Amino acid sequence: MTTSQVNVVIVDDDIISLEVMKAMLAHFPDAKVKTALTGQEAFDLIIEQRPDLVLLDHELPDFNGVELYCKVHDQLGDATPVAAMVSGHKPEQFQAECEAAGINKLLQKPLAPSDLTELMRIAGTGK
Repeated sequence: MTTSQVNVVIVDDDIISLEVMKAMLAHFPDAKVKTALTGQEAFDLIIEQRPDLVLLDHELPDFNGVELYCKVHDQLGDATPVAAMVSGHKPEQFQAECEAAGINKLLQKPLAPSDLTELMRIAGTGK
């Protein structure tokens, strides 16, 4: 099986967190990364680009990551990309909300490289 490109959108209003995730993804040669600082910017980018994977910050300046995911899902339905909620808060604080929305994975900052490895595998293979 040949390696195919995995399109990733990172959504985070904290520039440092965004750049750290971007640097971590640079270790995956098949990752093509786009970034967004707000929910609306991310929504427009996701609808236009149709990425394979979205890393969502929970707290954004205009709306939260769950609201963003729900807006994307309303628009794309079954074509909604794999998504992981990323937060500095403990995942238990918003786990029920994420699960109800259908978000695939909850991650706590700082991210571990193994978290991204698993997400890239899932996004790249669809499994």
